[in-house]
Amino acid sequence: MRLKQKIKNFYKRWNIKCDETRKFSDFKNRALSTIDSILGNRFLQDEELQQRYLKLIGRYIPQSKFYPLDSAGVFQAFQIKEFKDSPIYQVLSQENDFVEFIKHLEYLFWLDLPPPIKEKLYEGFKEDIGLSMLDIELKKVKGNDYRFYRKGARLLDEKVVNDVLDWLQKYPKVYDNFKSALEKYQNKVYQRNLIDDLRLALELLLRKILQNKKRLEKQKSDISKYLKQKGIPTPLREMLCQSLFSYYTEYQNEYAKHNDKVSCLELEFMIYLTGTFMRFLMTLEEDHLRSL
Repeated sequence: MRLKQKIKNFYKRWNIKCDETRKFSDFKNRALSTIDSILGNRFLQDEELQQRYLKLIGRYIPQSKFYPLDSAGVFQAFQIKEFKDSPIYQVLSQENDFVEFIKHLEYLFWLDLPPPIKEKLYEGFKEDIGLSMLDIELKKVKGNDYRFYRKGARLLDEKVVNDVLDWLQKYPKVYDNFKSALEKYQNKVYQRNLIDDLRLALELLLRKILQNKKRLEKQKSDISKYLKQKGIPTPLREMLCQSLFSYYTEYQNEYAKHNDKVSCLELEFMIYLTGTFMRFLMTLEEDHLRSL
């Protein structure tokens, strides 16, 4: 049985309520232990790295020191240092805002650290998250980078959601609308605004890729030509353009123009469908750029 499940079973057996404050406190202590074991000595031995990190997170703690001479005229600079006495530990241990603390942890991956060190940090934080039963995830993304995400009910899927969010960074308006739809879903806002966000995200992405300003329902012919140019076989092209694309816009039009609330299951399906479609298009674009 995994440790995470053992902890859950113990809490349940003893009727211990583990609220968000308790989870955060447990996670912070575990994360500090992970940082100490993996980066503690490195920070203590490299004050430049320490200052670099403090600058990244927007904190300043004076580091200049004066070492007095003893009676024999020797500098008293040699003393045992512990991570708990470092400015980084002070900042992290005193941070009581959950999102700010997570941000500080993600910034550790921005430092110029060897890949094996980042990998150890990644594995350590993942274990800390699981043991603390937090609803967040730490994911590897392109370019040997690591990012924390909020965890929704099966929503933070590695390929359909995370990859799409990463790739949409270069399309800010598309990114904002797709991210807005995800946040509304996670906050259980099951209404037309979420449908509007999905629709607009896809529409804006198509305009960028196809280099036009057409509305979503007017893009079928252009999409078909685009897919043909990319070498997509006829059956798949027809499935996307005739069935999926036609019915998708019909569904969007029906619900986006009314204030009707849509069920959670329908919205989850539409999020995955939109994400899958956008991911497919962006994959084609990535392949095109790599071939140049």
